Amino acid sequence: MCSISPYHAFLKYMRKNKINSKKMQLMKKLRFYSVILLLTFLAIPMLQSCLSDADDTSNGTLFTIGTIKVIEDKEYYFNLDDGEKMYPSDTTYIHNYTVNDDQRVFIHFLPLEESIPGYKYNVKLIQIEDILTKDIIPLTEETADSIGNDHINVVELWITGNYLNIEHQFFHNNNSSKKHMLNLVINQTEQASASEDDYLTLEFRHNAYDDEPRTLGWGVVSFRLKEIANQLVGKKGLKIIVNTIYDGKQTYTVDLKK
Repeated sequence: MCSISPYHAFLKYMRKNKINSKKMQLMKKLRFYSVILLLTFLAIPMLQSCLSDADDTSNGTLFTIGTIKVIEDKEYYFNLDDGEKMYPSDTTYIHNYTVNDDQRVFIHFLPLEESIPGYKYNVKLIQIEDILTKDIIPLTEETADSIGNDHINVVELWITGNYLNIEHQFFHNNNSSKKHMLNLVINQTEQASASEDDYLTLEFRHNAYDDEPRTLGWGVVSFRLKEIANQLVGKKGLKIIVNTIYDGKQTYTVDLKK
């Protein structure tokens, strides 16, 4: 399930200001973005309540995406999407966050000068927010209705390690309590499209649960590829079928990293 989050709002701000996602190089580069004005645009009450007037953490802070790797107990680091490692030596501002191994996350941080052996980056964490992270599931005649096929747009797709990441947009009524459901499925119904020899075909599905389509929302979801690892052997990549908002059924191609 998913709902609109502060970082989804950040993505919307990026789009509103015509910052092209390819220029952001979501698929190829370290996802560092200056967020000096982040608090102004996102108005995160929880974060603001944690910082005193003397704290200037918004100055020079950065934003990235990564995967949590638990070392032991509550100690952890981040695998970033370019393969580098980030160690959070200062977690003063992180409260009541449950750390889960292999969880995909948005990371708001401040770089620190002191180096940590074995890590490219040493940082002070400002905030962590989970990215919806799910397994790929089968679509059957029995589950088709509950999985749904409501309109949704794909903005970018990229593969990071064992994850397929999808930046997307869908309409909602701007009520955070109203949940939508996103899934990446292997269509096992009679209506399934045949996979090409070199590509495995999947479908990106959206269930809006009859939510009123008032506002265009943005988000990122990550899907674990381990469930289809055997099916990817010998394949060049994935074909993703999507029921888009404006153009109906569309197919997107994402190649596996060699």
